[in-house]
Amino acid sequence: MSVPMSLAAIGNALAWGFLGLGLLSDAYTVFLFWRTRKGRMASGVPVVALICYLLFCSLRTALSRDCFVPLLAGLFIVHVLVQWVLPTVLGRRLS
Repeated sequence: MSVPMSLAAIGNALAWGFLGLGLLSDAYTVFLFWRTRKGRMASGVPVVALICYLLFCSLRTALSRDCFVPLLAGLFIVHVLVQWVLPTVLGRRLS
């Protein structure tokens, strides 16, 4: 008989799940930008990935794990690039 997962392990798995969801959301936004036609810009859900990144860092900190502030800062920079810089660059290129 296996031992049930502890609450800390469930919280850790949930935190990493939030990170994966945030990365998938940003990747989907890049996919939408790549697939748009001339003169239009599709957009993903810009807030979802950012919330997922914040939940990831919050859960990891609450579980007394290492604080992933440098990782959070890097993810925030990637998120800003995907949500604001990429549409601007592609918009200029398509014009």
